[in-house]
Amino acid sequence: MIIFGTRGITSTVKQGQFCCPQCATDKNYKHKKVTRFFTLYFIPLIPLGSAGEYVECQSCKGTFVTRVLEYNPKLSQNSFQSEYEKAMRHSMILMMLADGEIDDKELEIVLQIINKFGHNDMTMTELTDYVDKVQSEGEPVGTYLKKIAPSLNEHGKEVIIKCAVAVAGADGHFDDSEKLLIGEMAQAMEMSNSHLKGILAELANPEPSFSEN
Repeated sequence: MIIFGTRGITSTVKQGQFCCPQCATDKNYKHKKVTRFFTLYFIPLIPLGSAGEYVECQSCKGTFVTRVLEYNPKLSQNSFQSEYEKAMRHSMILMMLADGEIDDKELEIVLQIINKFGHNDMTMTELTDYVDKVQSEGEPVGTYLKKIAPSLNEHGKEVIIKCAVAVAGADGHFDDSEKLLIGEMAQAMEMSNSHLKGILAELANPEPSFSEN
């Protein structure tokens, strides 16, 4: 009886220090590569090609796409903040527009979110002008989210999704179009389906709080 199959073998390509998005400081990393092999009697014999590469933080054990090594916090902080603000403004406005209607409560929530996470406060007039700009340009929701995704940890991604849900529910309805857009946002930030479902389940069924009498 001949037993054959395939398996992935992980090897370290290089190692060094990088700014870990989850630890938020410099940590040791290993750049790893997974190669798929043809196996005979469970022994890897013939390499079949690369099955992917990733960077692993040796402190928190978080794994990231390899372009995280390009991030230099000293050089990129101002650039990242600018892109983050663009991503927040753009995605929240598209969230508000997803159901085809603009509600006053949604406008208020969007303005609060933009001013909370940005350094330059907007007025309601500036927001409505920006809404017109977003509508006319027609850029997809992932335009800016994809740029900041490698520098966001899991908590940072959750914050954006929770803000989007707050905007969607401001008018009292959570439409299919809004759910679809939130899925696109999660995909743009490279968030897994299980992670997204967990966030939505948490928001739909918050844990009860207790206070002492």
